[in-house]
Amino acid sequence: MTTYQIWLYAHVLMFVYWLGTDLGVFTLALALKNSSYSVEQRVLLMKMSLFIDMTPRAAMAFIAPGGLVLAESLGLVSVPNWLNAVFWVVAAIWFVGEIVAFRNMGKPIMMRIYMGTGTLFIVIFLTCTWYGIQSLRLGQPFTTDWLALKVLLFGQVFLVSSLMALCYAPIEGIFDRMREGAAPRSWRHGCAPR
Repeated sequence: MTTYQIWLYAHVLMFVYWLGTDLGVFTLALALKNSSYSVEQRVLLMKMSLFIDMTPRAAMAFIAPGGLVLAESLGLVSVPNWLNAVFWVVAAIWFVGEIVAFRNMGKPIMMRIYMGTGTLFIVIFLTCTWYGIQSLRLGQPFTTDWLALKVLLFGQVFLVSSLMALCYAPIEGIFDRMREGAAPRSWRHGCAPR
């Protein structure tokens, strides 16, 4: 097995674990809206979804640096070594931040980390959108249209992820209020009520 094949296999696995597992997380998130479940059952569903969500978060962090290694090995983009190192360091810090946030659920550090992650998501969205469009227009830095489109769409995923985080950010506080006896308001437009 060549180095390229190993990276390709890892890239495909990250894609499968990212989107496949996210489907389970999405299904659990939808179940949170089911008022026939008790507050305790819904809190358990939320905790399960957050635990399961660690796999797609890890895959999401590392799929881009791995994809760049693949694209570079095929001659579809040229990335300086220092920039490759920056991508891997950012991915590692992002992943460690996700672990720290998960272990500190409900604490102020969790919100600070998620705010930082949200900012990173917007930067990735803007960067991938810019380079995807530039590559489609000019053939640089990504030399094929399919890869430029993939980068462009990858950026849009981060926009959607940012918007989803805004929708579900208040959910923990909602369950705390429900435990105290407050009646939950209805869920509007798929978002948790504020």
